[in-house]
Amino acid sequence: YKEEHGDCLVPTKYKEDWELAKWVKAIREKKSILLRKGIEAEVPPFHGNKITLRTLTADRVETLESMGFAWIVGSTKELRIPWEERFRELVEYREENGRWPSQTVGGLGLWVHRQRKKYSQKDEKYMLEWAPKLDKIGFEWAPRGNTSISWDDGFRLLVRNSFNLVAHTSYNGHPALLYAL
Repeated sequence: YKEEHGDCLVPTKYKEDWELAKWVKAIREKKSILLRKGIEAEVPPFHGNKITLRTLTADRVETLESMGFAWIVGSTKELRIPWEERFRELVEYREENGRWPSQTVGGLGLWVHRQRKKYSQKDEKYMLEWAPKLDKIGFEWAPRGNTSISWDDGFRLLVRNSFNLVAHTSYNGHPALLYAL
């Protein structure tokens, strides 16, 4: 497809090659599901299990992205909006909604995802030119629900910073949590 068309913007309903269209649709749906869970890619299984044909590993994601694969297909114009214009859209979205857009909100969501990815990769040019502009408006670099600490570590911090006996019962009166601090 890329050799023939010069890009990887395979339409969802590409009539010239239905098998390619179905495969691309499945890959895009898989990526969308992962992003909704706050996951970039699947971790390969351990203990001798093989990676399946549909496992979307970091290597596979990187390979597709290095070719210019489009996870979300819109018009060509939609995919080539200048950085400054997307930045203005982001500011407007935040002002109107009181939150940052999720990664699944169309072209703006894809742009937000790319900004977070470049930031996490500490791309030198990006860190000098673009990241400070996003920092200035208080942009959240980690998607909602993502945290750098584990649940266990977070719970330990919660417990350590509490000064009382915590006793919580569920709605039907059975103890759900009793922890002496």
